[in-house]
Amino acid sequence: MRIFKSLTLAFSLLMAGSVVASAQADDYPTKTIDLVVPFDPGGSVDTTSRIIAETANTILEGSKVNVVNRAGGGGVVGQTSVANAEPDGYSVLAMTSSVVTNPQMKGASYSVKDFKLVALYNLDPEVIVVPATSPIKSAKDFMKAAKEKKLNIVIAGVGTSHHMSGLAIERVSDVSFNYLPTKGFGAQVQAIAGGHADAALWPLGEATAQAANGSVRILTVASEERVADFPDVPTFQEAGIDIPIWATFRGWAVPKDTPDSVVATLSELMKKTYETPAYVEKMKSAGYVATYRDAEGFQFVVDNYSKLTSVIIDEAGLGKK
Repeated sequence: MRIFKSLTLAFSLLMAGSVVASAQADDYPTKTIDLVVPFDPGGSVDTTSRIIAETANTILEGSKVNVVNRAGGGGVVGQTSVANAEPDGYSVLAMTSSVVTNPQMKGASYSVKDFKLVALYNLDPEVIVVPATSPIKSAKDFMKAAKEKKLNIVIAGVGTSHHMSGLAIERVSDVSFNYLPTKGFGAQVQAIAGGHADAALWPLGEATAQAANGSVRILTVASEERVADFPDVPTFQEAGIDIPIWATFRGWAVPKDTPDSVVATLSELMKKTYETPAYVEKMKSAGYVATYRDAEGFQFVVDNYSKLTSVIIDEAGLGKK
């Protein structure tokens, strides 16, 4: 009888805790939401996060989004803090591709599976560009030339997503490149515009301005569909490169045990922010294309990136020894 009473009490306490947790999730949010940027102030993730917070705070009632910079270890410090935070929706990570690669490349204690995705707000697909004066006129010309000789490709640095995009192209085709790591985007532009390299791997956002001023030609874009601003530029897959998507992405994520109802509320907040014209204009003025993909759409991007990079890091010996 005593054992039965003890079990009944334990069950009652468990149910009471569940009811409280459920009520808290239903009332969410009731206090400040910390949006953790795992990088220093002034960078792209910080800038876009502050633009989001400014608009989100006009939508929220009884709460606000507060941007918190927790830099260190190439993102590891801030990412770890959110992975280990209470899964209550009050610690949100400004997530980038480094969440996928840091465990392998920097020995981070978490994995991408320790996070639950909320929504994606910016997607910058990779492009292949060549000097405007290059005899390479198309993506097919590029792949043909790469088969005939090792092309010199400008990248932001060894181990960057741009370097790995080149390794990914090598992996799905029978070409290989000679990589030229160059510090700073200005130096990369000079190398291409001056004809000192055959091509470069850049995010579309950075390539757009260079294409507009006539210094480079965009050959192909690593996205599922053609980009509206460049309707004549084929996707990687249309160009015969079997990579569905490769992009610099930015979005929100929370600890993996965060209730689905809380995630849905955050996703809806991001959607309403995206639907605010002033937000879209501020992003555009800052040089970013405002995007919205829900958790499922965000998961597609992350899964494709993770699938390719995990193998590439191993094969190229880029992982932490």
